[in-house]
Amino acid sequence: MRFDRKPVSNPSRRAVLAGGAAALSLPFIGRASAQGQWPNKFVRVIVPFAAGGTTDILGRLMAQKLSEEYGQQFIVENKAGAGGNIGADAAAKSDPDGYTFVIGTPGPHVINQYIYKNQPFDGVKDLAPVIVIARVPNLISINPDIKAKTLAEFIALAKANPGKLSYASPGNGSTGHVSTELLKSMAGIDLTHVPYRGSALAITDVIAGRVEMSLDNLPAVQPHVEAGKLRALAVTTAKRWPLMPDVPTVAEAGVPGYEASSWFTIAAPAKTPPEIIAKVNKSCNTYMADAAMIERMRKLGADPVGGSPDDMAKLMADENAKWKKAIEFAKIQPE
Repeated sequence: MRFDRKPVSNPSRRAVLAGGAAALSLPFIGRASAQGQWPNKFVRVIVPFAAGGTTDILGRLMAQKLSEEYGQQFIVENKAGAGGNIGADAAAKSDPDGYTFVIGTPGPHVINQYIYKNQPFDGVKDLAPVIVIARVPNLISINPDIKAKTLAEFIALAKANPGKLSYASPGNGSTGHVSTELLKSMAGIDLTHVPYRGSALAITDVIAGRVEMSLDNLPAVQPHVEAGKLRALAVTTAKRWPLMPDVPTVAEAGVPGYEASSWFTIAAPAKTPPEIIAKVNKSCNTYMADAAMIERMRKLGADPVGGSPDDMAKLMADENAKWKKAIEFAKIQPE
């Protein structure tokens, strides 16, 4: 499946990434902080995934803006591994002094506790919520040779052939995996899971017709849809994606109440001073209300969210209940 997203006009996605990385690699010259006032030294922003992915992109955007505002470098540190657990654990165990933050995702915050037997931290108790940066839609797509033009038709086809149709995911426990299991439970269908090591291989096999369907992050799939190599059936967000206005939501397409997007946050070690959390929250809300930032993030496939730390805490609680149910339904066993 080709679920990568195509840049919309200028600047290109690659240029945006290059610009953000370049800005962060140069020494920052700006307003000096008063002695004893936070921040009076560099701040570490841990990204628990490899450079270049959606989590890294959004983390660097926020770090760049915070550096500009506070006159100190917010330095991105990539600590990948174990579905985000390695980086999130490093953040959870850091001093709660306001000089370490982490870019969170559904994995380390919610899903991984059900996937890994010995998760070394609690994604809720050990990390203090700061803000939800953005949601990224997932996209359901199929091989164009499948005789289904809509999600409703695909569901009908699956019901007529229980267990005979398969879906690809970027791996066990990925949002694509658990999101599809949630779809199966709500739509009453039986699809066979075929896990891959990452989106690229999964998408390739759907395009080749070896697997019928995939549910993956929209930025990874959209270029293949636009090239005609995949057929988009629905986006998994509550609302249609502005840059793909003709693609209905899953709820509109026949599964009322379904919503399962990826989301990205900023969190801090538990017991980080609330006044520091409040400052970062206020700053990020300001950035994400800016028209230029909104356009920049949407070109990268992300929808800015914002809100309070309490809003983020509620999101995690709601998502925990949702994914726990989906994982139990799928009988996904911890590794």
